[in-house]
Formats: sequence, structure tokens, C-alpha cells
Amino acid sequence: MKEELILILLLQVLIVTSCATQYVCPDGSTVSDPGACPKPAEGLEESVSTPGLTVEELLTKSKNVESMSYDYKRVDQPLERPFNVWIKKLVVKQELIVQTEILNKNTLDVIIFDTGAKTAQAYCESKKYCVKTGDAGTVDYGQYYVKTPLDWIDGVVFAEKISEAQIGNRKVWQLRTPEGVSLWVDTYYGVPLRVDVGSERHEFQNPLFNGVQERDVQFVERDLLQ
Repeated sequence: MKEELILILLLQVLIVTSCATQYVCPDGSTVSDPGACPKPAEGLEESVSTPGLTVEELLTKSKNVESMSYDYKRVDQPLERPFNVWIKKLVVKQELIVQTEILNKNTLDVIIFDTGAKTAQAYCESKKYCVKTGDAGTVDYGQYYVKTPLDWIDGVVFAEKISEAQIGNRKVWQLRTPEGVSLWVDTYYGVPLRVDVGSERHEFQNPLFNGVQERDVQFVERDLLQ
């Protein structure tokens, strides 16, 4: 009787185990909880194909982007820190990489560009690091302006598709222009998140699309004393 009871219990365990839902992870492993799947490494990963999309269609998608913010990074210059950029139609607000070792030393820390009029106005926003906050005067547009993702894709009417991939959690296509520029273009918004040209690598990290407000591209005094 005891042996029959043990046998019945074993059969019940086998039935419950066999009926449990199993999930197949992207790496091929099988788990009962999809949250237990191994996380892919950050950066560039192979992506699922985007059916029905053509290169010609992808190159037109950026026209629907009216605003964007991101962290700009020159990957080929690893000692340089990334800095923030905000775009709202023709206005671009760009942080500058400034010294932070000494308090109240900088005379400017952001530039606000009018890309239509090609003008650039400097400001100093940080109470902690600026000599004084406020308008710092006009500066040379070409000296300070850094091309945005929208600049890189603007005017591209033909490109060769090289591969499909993923940057962070966003699907991208690697396109190559006739001039040899590689654009890693977000498949939803049509905006490059990475640009390779010669030995240079430009990355536009942590992008936010169509969420920038007017106040984000204006002068804002920042109290960093706390």
C-alpha cells in the first residue's frame, strides 16, 4: 500500500511538470518564466527582420520627427564626455563640455542655435559652475554646431542596405550612402542612431522622439548648489 501511494505521488509530479508552460528564449534556452531569459548584451545586437519596409520608405520617415533629444557621444574619442542635445523644429539647444573642477569659472555652458537663420546664442545656466548665469552673447555658428541625426539623414535619397541590427532596444538598419557614410537608422522614426564616417563614430544615445517642449530649447537657470 505504501509503495502504491509513492507511485501515485510520483505520477502526479510528472503530470504537473509536463503540463507546465515552457518558453523558448532568444538564445534557444527553455524556461518556465520568460523573465528568466538571459538578457542580451547592451549595444549592437542582431535584430528581427522588419517585413514590408523598403529603404526608400525608411529614408522618408524622418520627416515626421518634429522634435528629438539625445546624448551625443563621439565614440572614437573616448576621453570626451557625452553631452545633451534638444531639437525642436529649427531650434537646437546643445550643452557644452565644460570644466567642473572649479566652481563659478565657466562663462558659457549651452548654445541655442536657430538652424534656419544660422545664428548661435550662448548662455550660462549653472549657478554652480558659471561666473554668472544668463545671456553670454552671440558666438560663431560653425565653430560650435554639431550635426544632428536629422542633419545626417537630410538629403539622403539613395542608400544601400547592409544589415539589420539593434542598438539598445531599438531596431535599426545599417545603410551605406554612395559617399561611404554608414547610417544606423531607426526603423520606426527613420533617424540614424549611429553614424560612421571614415574613422569617426557618432552616437546619439538615449533618444526621445517628438517629446521635446518649447521650454526645453530655451534658457533655463539651473540651481546645482544643493
